[in-house]
Amino acid sequence: MKKTIYGILITLFVVLFTATSCFAATVSKDKATMTLVEDNICNITFGKYGEFEKKMIECNTTEKYVDIKLTARNNAEKLEDKKADVVLLIDASRSMSTNQVSINGETMTRKEAVIQSAQTLVDKLMAANPNIKIGIVEFATSTETNEEGYTIEGTDLDAITVTESLTNDADTIKEALNTVSEDVMGARTNVEVGLDAAYSLLKTNNDPDTEDYIITLTDAIPNTARGVVGDTYSEATQVPTKNKIVELGNKGIHLISMLIEMSDDEIEISKEDPKPTYREVAEKIFGTAAKPTSGEVYYVQDEEFEDTVTNKIYASLVQEQYILENIVIKDYFPQNIIDNFTYAQLTESNIGEVTAEVNKEDNSITWTIPALGPGEEATFTYRISLNKEFNQEIVGINLPTNENVEITYDENGKPGFEENDKCPIIALDVLPEKDIPQTGIYTNLYITAILVVVAIVGFTTYKYIKKNRF
Repeated sequence: MKKTIYGILITLFVVLFTATSCFAATVSKDKATMTLVEDNICNITFGKYGEFEKKMIECNTTEKYVDIKLTARNNAEKLEDKKADVVLLIDASRSMSTNQVSINGETMTRKEAVIQSAQTLVDKLMAANPNIKIGIVEFATSTETNEEGYTIEGTDLDAITVTESLTNDADTIKEALNTVSEDVMGARTNVEVGLDAAYSLLKTNNDPDTEDYIITLTDAIPNTARGVVGDTYSEATQVPTKNKIVELGNKGIHLISMLIEMSDDEIEISKEDPKPTYREVAEKIFGTAAKPTSGEVYYVQDEEFEDTVTNKIYASLVQEQYILENIVIKDYFPQNIIDNFTYAQLTESNIGEVTAEVNKEDNSITWTIPALGPGEEATFTYRISLNKEFNQEIVGINLPTNENVEITYDENGKPGFEENDKCPIIALDVLPEKDIPQTGIYTNLYITAILVVVAIVGFTTYKYIKKNRF
């Protein structure tokens, strides 16, 4: 009998505890107050110029909601606003005119193919930035001869400035390129003097805010330099050419070099022993693609240089304008926000898409932005509103409106990841003059159950006492 009484008492305790929890589980929204504890702003820098900001734009303590604005921007300078001067330094030596290549089924000389690619590059640059200025310099060695009939080389005559000045007139640039296509200079390649001539052309514009580029397009490694005659790919040419590349890089010139068909064949006419390969000598001067002497170096085959000029070199020229792609921003909410607040979008994203509802699997919304160009800004806003009935457990504690923000993105094709958990923090309380409402849809049922259990316990206890008296 005692066990029966104990069981009933335990049942009564459980019922009372459950009933009490139920009665105090929720609070009515109109009986609560809301305060802003911390107005934190979430700032994330992603990539070189990407910036994300999440901040509160309104905390309505009367209606008990918080409005949040998310902003993603690309702070890179727009190409059309950027000042840039570009000199195309084109190899006009004999090998460029004698080697044949096939481009899209059409056979032409290597120089003609390079000129064709250069014209496409000019079109793309002019379309992206009509204010960009371009100049043309060709180089090899001179066709002039001295009194003895020997070709003059190793002088400034080894380079020809085709355009009188830098220009943004596309027709003038293309006419200059066609002139290069028709010219045939000497057999050797004097890159050092060509770089000097390109630099002199760049310096006709002394605007300190202008970015300067020299793009070297050649199928041969230097085999002469200023003051050098009859060189056979020795250090007499290698050292001054490499020094010139370093010098221009130190002066702030952006150097881009494309070297075509640098083979691993030995240079038979080299006097060195063992004989170096064309690729080895090229790398001594220009460096490798991974570790260039200055700027960027592309080692390409004939079938690759069109794409290299029109796409890769173009991308290098506009890289300062910077493209951010495949941006995915995930905004995670704490569980107590999910349970007690309602999420709603106030404005749609002007770029990309945002999930309409919170993903309950990870308590997140996802903002997907395909790409942000230079100067572009994407925004959207949402609201979290306190529910009409909310859990009493969140009363009197700090409530961060956010758990974390994660950003994944591609920066010029390179993936990246950043995160930050700063966010506005609010707090809820109940009006001090009011009792915490004892609500619940099963209140009457629980009260009835309690009365029944009390009656049973009382009656059973009475019978037990009465029986044991006699």
